Amino acid sequence: MHLWRILGVSVALALSHLPSGAALAIQQGADYGLYKTSNLYNCSGTSLISNVTVQNSADTLPQIEPLSNAGWEQWDFFMHGTFPIIMRWSQGDQSDCDSAPDMGKIDVAILDVNGTDVRATLVGPLTYKNDAGVKSISIGGNTFHWDNSTLWYNLTLSVDGYSMVLNTYSAMLDTFHPNVGYYNGRLSSVGDPALFGSVPVTRGQSAGYLVTPDKQNITLDGLTVLKHMFSEKALPSYINKYSSAVVWGYSTGFYDSHVFFQIDENNGTVHEAVYLARAIQTPEAKTIFQSTYGIYAVTDDTALYHLTINEGLQTINATFPGCSAGNNISYGFNLTLAGVLGEFTDLGGGKTTYYALNGTTTAPYGGTIANGTVSGAFEVYQAPPSKQ
Repeated sequence: MHLWRILGVSVALALSHLPSGAALAIQQGADYGLYKTSNLYNCSGTSLISNVTVQNSADTLPQIEPLSNAGWEQWDFFMHGTFPIIMRWSQGDQSDCDSAPDMGKIDVAILDVNGTDVRATLVGPLTYKNDAGVKSISIGGNTFHWDNSTLWYNLTLSVDGYSMVLNTYSAMLDTFHPNVGYYNGRLSSVGDPALFGSVPVTRGQSAGYLVTPDKQNITLDGLTVLKHMFSEKALPSYINKYSSAVVWGYSTGFYDSHVFFQIDENNGTVHEAVYLARAIQTPEAKTIFQSTYGIYAVTDDTALYHLTINEGLQTINATFPGCSAGNNISYGFNLTLAGVLGEFTDLGGGKTTYYALNGTTTAPYGGTIANGTVSGAFEVYQAPPSKQ
């Protein structure tokens, strides 16, 4: 069996049907909200050992039970390969405090399929299964399956005459949790309600197929990243905007994946959290990755991570300092926005826009400076006018 490589999918959601009348509320994983004394910083160079992330990955993703009357949760799925693919699964609505979590939504963007950009939104009641060993969450026939041990997950999707199947062997490792105010998983100021997030860290590679309306069957293969966010209520009123990015920086022999969050609060406070991981290619096949490991995980520490987003110039620049494990060579990402990938509106009126990113990267590899190209997606969420 190939050891596939994927930078981020944790699917231990443990969703189930509940008896009528049960007390229902958001069910956080064991790690969320705990006080941390470390900023999670590490620099592992090219060592395949990382201690920058939460270790008990099987319990790092929270859930909102299907019939709960408060809260929202979403997973942004990015794929870089045959086509750029964005798929956002959500339950509840971050911009509508009256939206129950059992209402689901899937936003989809698949770029340049025979010259066509596929963009679609599916809305409907969520259904759940909690069978022995296999769990799933669905909107109609669009289903996300996973197993209890988080070794694999499968996606089945059908929109506008297109059908897509993606299969991934994920081999869960651990998960990066931002820690604003040193509280595990928090992205916003410590308060009620808080905004939480995580970047699951796995290894594997998504593969499958896409069937077009004219019955053309296209093989899919690529690297993927999953970004997870949730709150116990609608998006906290002290936040009117947030942004994030997922970037793949390629050079000879490896992929560096750079994920960041930037949270803008109404009082002018800005929180940043960032994760950087590396995948090493196998010598035999440049499309297969034998290992994935974390390099940096940083929250609100400009001495360890510097981010500049220039909306006027439409550029993003990010740097990480070097360390002895990488011959003190720093990491750099120089990015330019390159057009809108997709724009989706929440049920409550909030708008999320995804932009394409292109640029260059520098990084240590093999004791020297490696240069490469990058691509990725930049996400900007704007709350509806009623919240601003």
